[in-house]
Amino acid sequence: MTAPRLGDILIEQGIIDEEKLLAALSDQHAFGGKLGRTLVDLGYLSEEQLVHALASQLGLETVDLASVAVGRETLACLPVEACERYGVFPVRIDEEQRVLWVATAEPDLGTLQQVAHLTQRTIEPLLAPMSAIDRAVRLHYYGENRSRPRLGDPLPGIPRDPGAPRRAGLAAAAALADAPELVEGAVAPGAVPTGSSELAELRGLVLQLERALSAQGRAFRALVEILQDKGVVRRGELGQHTTREREPGS
Repeated sequence: MTAPRLGDILIEQGIIDEEKLLAALSDQHAFGGKLGRTLVDLGYLSEEQLVHALASQLGLETVDLASVAVGRETLACLPVEACERYGVFPVRIDEEQRVLWVATAEPDLGTLQQVAHLTQRTIEPLLAPMSAIDRAVRLHYYGENRSRPRLGDPLPGIPRDPGAPRRAGLAAAAALADAPELVEGAVAPGAVPTGSSELAELRGLVLQLERALSAQGRAFRALVEILQDKGVVRRGELGQHTTREREPGS
């Protein structure tokens, strides 16, 4: 059985409608980032609504990151670059069973498969608000006692070209299909590839590139939010415009 998608869950529970989902996906494609974070940034739902919807639909546990004690061995198994890239935080580990529990605000399959492959452990997702994950990363990896504002953060990768159709109805259908597939349980790592040293070096280069892209994305997102606050552009408008510009023949 295919796991439900985030957009489907939120529409089914009446939290957002198809129009808001389409606007959020368009914004996500323009700026990058997670769909859940984009929906929150656009003001379409709160972090609590997002976590509650996913917990009730997927049957996943939630975690209060402010009250958990995280050991050094747990932090050591997942570098901070990966936490920021994938929007996750390691909570606890069972070395004997090779299981790692990670907090995530949006447990999509692709992200957790990457984390499982990186750590070579089975991943058990726990749900937590995005801001709580950000605070935990700043506290445990950087030693900061409070979170700094980080507009549009994290940016997990290079934005995709959505190739969305022009018509709103077809665009909405395509947007629903592009939403990340969510998981309802553990995600096991794949086989360890050969040439692991070369892959580790390549992974490090990719993370450096994505950190640079993330910094650029945050700066651009901050500029856009200033324009939105001044009423120059509406929320979601720039993302839709960028989508139209990318369409062939436009």
